[in-house]
Amino acid sequence: MRRPQLNRIPLEAALGILCNAVKGQCIITMSAGQWDMLLEAAYQQGWTLLELDRKERPIAAYKRQSGQGVARID
Repeated sequence: MRRPQLNRIPLEAALGILCNAVKGQCIITMSAGQWDMLLEAAYQQGWTLLELDRKERPIAAYKRQSGQGVARID
């Protein structure tokens, strides 16, 4: 399964959700370049995806814009 083009958001916004425990916001972590059915489902449901490097440091964040679909690339 190949990862589609994701909507990148500022890393600071994702980290703010973690630090401030924003009610109703969900974050899932992923390895750099990782993509699977669980991540796809979380992204489609509006979760924030937090991409981590090999040392588990945040390097990027992604969140679907409302009304945006996910192009499946199999």
